[in-house]
Amino acid sequence: MQLNLIDVLVVALYFTIIAIIGIWFYRKDKHSEKESYILAGRKVTLPFFVASLVATWYGNIMGMGEFVYNYGLVAFFCFAFPYYIAALFFAIFVAKKIRSSNSATIPEQMKNAYGSSASIISSAIILIITIPAAYILILGKLIQLFTGWDLTISLVFSTAISLIIIYHGGLKADLIANTAQFIFMYIGFAVLLYFCVMNLGSISDMVSKLPHTHKTPTGTLSWQYVLAWYIIAFQTFIDPSFHQRCAAAENSKIAQRGVIISVIFWMIFDFITLTTGLYAAAYIQLQSPLDAYPVLADLVLPHVWKGIFLVAIIATVMSTLESYSFISAATFGNDLFPIFWKNLKQTTGTKIGLIITGVMGILLAIAIPSAIDLVYKTSSIAVPALIVPLTLSYSKKYYLETKHSLKIMISTIILTIIWTLSNEYSMKFGINFLYFTKEFEPMFLGIVLSVILGLFFVKKRTK
Repeated sequence: MQLNLIDVLVVALYFTIIAIIGIWFYRKDKHSEKESYILAGRKVTLPFFVASLVATWYGNIMGMGEFVYNYGLVAFFCFAFPYYIAALFFAIFVAKKIRSSNSATIPEQMKNAYGSSASIISSAIILIITIPAAYILILGKLIQLFTGWDLTISLVFSTAISLIIIYHGGLKADLIANTAQFIFMYIGFAVLLYFCVMNLGSISDMVSKLPHTHKTPTGTLSWQYVLAWYIIAFQTFIDPSFHQRCAAAENSKIAQRGVIISVIFWMIFDFITLTTGLYAAAYIQLQSPLDAYPVLADLVLPHVWKGIFLVAIIATVMSTLESYSFISAATFGNDLFPIFWKNLKQTTGTKIGLIITGVMGILLAIAIPSAIDLVYKTSSIAVPALIVPLTLSYSKKYYLETKHSLKIMISTIILTIIWTLSNEYSMKFGINFLYFTKEFEPMFLGIVLSVILGLFFVKKRTK
């Protein structure tokens, strides 16, 4: 993007605001250290709940632009609609129960339900999901694009400015920052859509210029691929950001209503991002579809608004980076360090975990430029292991014995690892070890196995 001085000042102002939030919210309240730092005193009101949850869900915004540019309308049926369904089920059946429990984190809930071994395994799984290497990489590349700095310097800067927000203020600071980022997200993309209509033509004109495949529910993808996302979307049930915010809500009604209202806001944002992505597909020829949104913005936006849109992109990524970093840090401080460091305060442990998370994320982003693919593959292994045991741990009618919960977790991890390795390496040797591995995603098979074992092992509680 071609920026002038005022665009640069807009971006600099954003980073200044974010840094001030991190410093300003360094204070204690009347709650215990753990509840104040990790759960914001369990006093999160509905507006902050919604703004934070909505903002946290869109970390891979550049990937969304790439997918819409390449495949069209099918992006809605892969990355939007399935997640609305999953989130509504989560709100109806799980959200209130999380708030009613005493658990601050997913590993703590697993420990309460199934014991220490399940807690350790789930802690490792949560770290796999939440180490934010992909978002550090995306944000680092955006900073590099904006400043011209070396990528390593950009990665370190983006991580430092993101983590300073939550290092002192904890979840409370994260919520305030997410709320500001939520506002920037919607303003930036709404303005982009407005100028697309003004400068390029109406939405109906844009649709007429799209290839036919961009206007069909499956595009050039198979229906099996699209259907798989309706299963994959239920990773929502083990998403740590959902659990943390539900646990931190002021009461169980806010936890449930907050998720439902968030779905409405996701629908609005998905409409805007999908439509602008289609404008890019209709009017721009790109060598790198990952740049769909920035190139489109450079084409249609005047200065000042370019700076605001760049802030919107940065804010969308930062909100996820901050939240996942904090969840990863809390996993260290609340669930792992106490195993061998008994006297360490959980707040101190979480701050140490935040530093470890940042360093690990930077190193992974430097070592593996395809960190987004890595996150997808590791999530494919992690999600099936937790979805059934964790969901049943909140049930008052049904339960799993400890040994059966461990069997589900371990067996699904083994299956998805084998399936993933077969997909990745078998063709290199000219042998497909599992003939049908190319037909199904590892996460899909893992979730199916987890559900089957769950139905086999589940027991009904007696009065």
